[in-house]
Formats: sequence, structure tokens, C-alpha cells
Amino acid sequence: MTAQQLKNSILQMAVQGKLVPQDPNDEPASVLLERIRTEKERLIKEKKIKKEKNSSVIFRGSDNLPYADLPFDVPEGWVWVRLNDVAANIHYGYTASAQPTGNAKLLRITDIQNNVVCWRDVPFCEPMESEYATYGLSNRDIMIARTGGTIGKSYIVRNLEGRAVFASYLIRVIPLESIYEEYLKVFLETPFYWEQLKSYSMGTGQPNVNGQSLKKLVLPLPPLAEQRRIVARIEELLPHVADYAAAEQKLTVLNAAFPGDLKKSILQAAVMGKLVPQDPDDEPASALLERIRAEKEALIKAGKIKRDKRESVIFRRDNSHY
Repeated sequence: MTAQQLKNSILQMAVQGKLVPQDPNDEPASVLLERIRTEKERLIKEKKIKKEKNSSVIFRGSDNLPYADLPFDVPEGWVWVRLNDVAANIHYGYTASAQPTGNAKLLRITDIQNNVVCWRDVPFCEPMESEYATYGLSNRDIMIARTGGTIGKSYIVRNLEGRAVFASYLIRVIPLESIYEEYLKVFLETPFYWEQLKSYSMGTGQPNVNGQSLKKLVLPLPPLAEQRRIVARIEELLPHVADYAAAEQKLTVLNAAFPGDLKKSILQAAVMGKLVPQDPDDEPASALLERIRAEKEALIKAGKIKRDKRESVIFRRDNSHY
């Protein structure tokens, strides 16, 4: 098992309710879901978000509502939701060119490396205040790359430094306050997420995914307390996965060098007399050497070769020489 396979297994177990034990005292996710609906209704009334024309069906784990084609069962107290159900908004970014100065940073796909953004290196842009009101970033926002080789990669905005907007090749998911955004990030790295994303990806030359497709993604939602336990457990395990990955890399280097090193070792052992056992009945090499010397003398006398002016000295095992 590779380090990536190990990580995938941990993440998949997490969203299947197999990573941490369930606590019967946890408030069930169905209650959380009602709070989420109430929060969304409030945001709609405050005109902070728009009401969906075609609201998605929520598939619960314990009610008699219909199931979609879901790949696994979830524990008691969990529910199935769509990503749009737990988000205040899912929308595209701001179209602008990067500038050396401006009134807001412009976060691009290329600024996100291994779930980290170096805000000092992020370029600027000049959005109007109305544009900033639409595209301005906040901590907890989740960015998802929507095209190219990084399609589907996600990042949670943390430690935001000043004003910033996000570029058009990113899609923003704004988690509702009732949701633990770190659990959503866990889901966005699972094989289950990537399978769904692949099915929704469009484009023959350069794959891409749109906001409407992301809204349809289904995910298992545990009770809020369990969401936090899951994330805490993953944070405990990931350093061990990193150690495993480092060991795997060392082994890969060793395996790549092994054939060449083995050949060198075999040849070295051969010329040192350590590859095969010696036979005391063998004619010693000193006798062979005498025949070689006699053969060379005969060739010199026949004029076929010339005698070396500086003949090399050959040493024997008893340190005498010829």
C-alpha cells in the first residue's frame, strides 16, 4: 500500500463513519440539518443568498425519504446531503488581471500549493466595492479549482491577511455557520468525492467542472460533534502518513539503485575471490602465470610482439614478485 492509498483509506473510512466511534449522546445530524435549513431561510429573507429554483432532494439515512444511487450505508444519526445544502453559496470567481499593486489580493489556482497560500506572494487587482462585496474572501471559505490539471483541488482560507478576492478559475464554497468547514475539506479529499467529480467533469481537451455540478455532489453528514472528532483523529494520523511517505520515497530510491548496485557488488565479489568457493585441487594461478610468461616470450622471439621497455611487476600472495 502506498502512502497515498493509506491516506485515501483513512479519509474514506472517515466519511463512512468507521474512523471514530459513534456517541449515542451526540445530537443527530437530522437536527443539525433542520438548523441548516433555518439558517438558509434566514439568509434568503435577508437577501444575502437566493432561493434555489430547483431545490435538491435530501436523502436521509434513517427516514423514509428516497435514496439516490449511494455507494454505502451511513451510521445511525448521520444524513445524506448535497454540497449545496450545507453552503450559503457556490459561485465562480472574479475576472481580472494580476497587478503589482491594488486594493485587494487576487488569489489564483497557482497561488495554492499543497494546501498553503503564501499571501505575501499573491498579486493584486483593483475590484470596485460592489465587486469586492461579491468576491471578497473570508476565513472558512473553501476554494475549488474548476479546470486544468488541478481540477477539484480544494483549499480552506485561513489566516487571511487583508482584503482578497478569488480568480475566475476557482469556485468558492461558502460553508454555512452550522457546518464544520474542516469536515467538508475532509470530504473534498476522499475517493468518493473524486469519483463524483470525475463523473461531472466536462471537456475533452481540458477537463473542467462547473458550479452547478459541484452543488449536486452528495456527501454523508455526521453529527456536528462527530465531525469534530473525525477531523481531530485525521490530524493525529496524517503525520504518521507523512512519515510513511518519506520511508516509501527512500525505499523507491533504494529500489531504483538496487539493480546497478547489485551488479557492482557481484562483480567486486567475483574479482575478490568471494563469489564462488575455492577448490584446493585447482592448478594455482602462479602456474598459469608461468605459461603466460612463456607464451609472451615465444611471441617476442617470433617477432610478433615487442618486449615492454618497462615491464610491470606482478605481486603474489606471499608478497614476492617476478
